Amino acid sequence: MSNKTYTQEQIISFIKDALEEFAHIINSKYITKSEFTKFNKFFKNLLRQTKKKKNPYYYEGSVNSEKFEYTYPVFHTYEDAKCMGKYITLNTKYVPDLDLMRIYKMFPNLIENHELLISLKPNIKPGRRPKDLEKDYEKERLEKAAKENKATCGICHNYWELVDMDNKKDIIADHGFFIGYGQRNNVCFGARFKSWEKSPESKIQYVKVMLKPTLKDVLNSKPSQATVDALIKMVEQYKIADNAYWSLPREERQFKEPPNTPEYKLPGQRIGYTLSKVRNINLSLITEVWFEYKSKLENQIKSFEKQIAEWVLKPTPREQREENNV
Repeated sequence: MSNKTYTQEQIISFIKDALEEFAHIINSKYITKSEFTKFNKFFKNLLRQTKKKKNPYYYEGSVNSEKFEYTYPVFHTYEDAKCMGKYITLNTKYVPDLDLMRIYKMFPNLIENHELLISLKPNIKPGRRPKDLEKDYEKERLEKAAKENKATCGICHNYWELVDMDNKKDIIADHGFFIGYGQRNNVCFGARFKSWEKSPESKIQYVKVMLKPTLKDVLNSKPSQATVDALIKMVEQYKIADNAYWSLPREERQFKEPPNTPEYKLPGQRIGYTLSKVRNINLSLITEVWFEYKSKLENQIKSFEKQIAEWVLKPTPREQREENNV
């Protein structure tokens, strides 16, 4: 599971989107096996109660397990083995400003909708949903963007509000951030630029300021045997610290953070390659990890430069709607 954190409003937005899709299924009077599985997981996990129970594998003096296990509600839309969807544990670790009571008050029909879904089980159809019964998500997104005066961010390519800020008019509003330590973190690079419909500048600057300098740093960070030796030493020190941490009485561990998991982290990465469970850290393996990341950056630069070269001026969603209504 990802260590990414979310806000309460993001969770509410995810639930709204899922329920809109569920409503479309109900209105179409057609449901596939994968849709039933997806929404059965969605409702069951969202309605799950927070519980604390004894860990049956815990024993006094255990250094690898806690005395109690906790289960929490989850926003779960994994559809199949490919894990197409989201899985977000609903606790304050992953949603710092979580207010479950508010969520349940906003969506009072979750139990009834789940019962309705279960009642449809005898009507499940095999295979994929017929094309003529598919939901036109892009059309709905475009209509919503036009109504709310949103346009496309040149980096994440989602629709966001157009605002006047910093003496600039009709620029993409701040987005993509989460609140932490009293400030907004990780605002999307495309914020405060003109929308992609009106200018390729956000992507031009992203390649210039972010991608190419990062690639240069990565090329200068090609691993050597000295890199491998340092990583092996890091893992050895981690194992000593980890054993010491789990040897502490549980009361002491409550007020002490466990040691950070060792990672091989390259320039530009927030999360690196985890090393704690790697049995044989060697130059071939580390070079492969480095090469994969380097290639990913090179391909992203190539893709962005192609999009920049092919860019054309377009109307925003609201402008499209106004043109069509003339």
